[in-house]
Amino acid sequence: MKILIVLLALVIVFCGSAVFEGDITRYIQLQKTLKTLAEDCAEAAALCIDETASAEAGRPVIDLKRGKAAAEKILENTGVLDKLGANAQVELVISSEGQSGVGVRLIWKGPDIFRLSFIRKNTAERSAAYEWQY
Repeated sequence: MKILIVLLALVIVFCGSAVFEGDITRYIQLQKTLKTLAEDCAEAAALCIDETASAEAGRPVIDLKRGKAAAEKILENTGVLDKLGANAQVELVISSEGQSGVGVRLIWKGPDIFRLSFIRKNTAERSAAYEWQY
């Protein structure tokens, strides 16, 4: 009887670790995807320079409205949002990084990533910055 109980305990532990392994792999893939998207959005936003303000300031000045529109277009055109889940939402936050660049933060909100009941994770966040020196 003792062997049966130990065997059942080992089966439960190994099944739990296999489920965790699959879930952590999905989470790592989600983080890599968000990192790539954040970098692409930061590059697109950094290309939206306001020529008039740049001429007056003597340095590149980002037009944040055009930059956010360009970053949103990147999010829509890549098709990656469909792969992140039907119930998932991605929030885009663009900010000016002082005088030297632009920053993008992507916040993913969706269903719980982990299937084990004692681990709760339904948000993920990545940020990227595009900077230049002049």
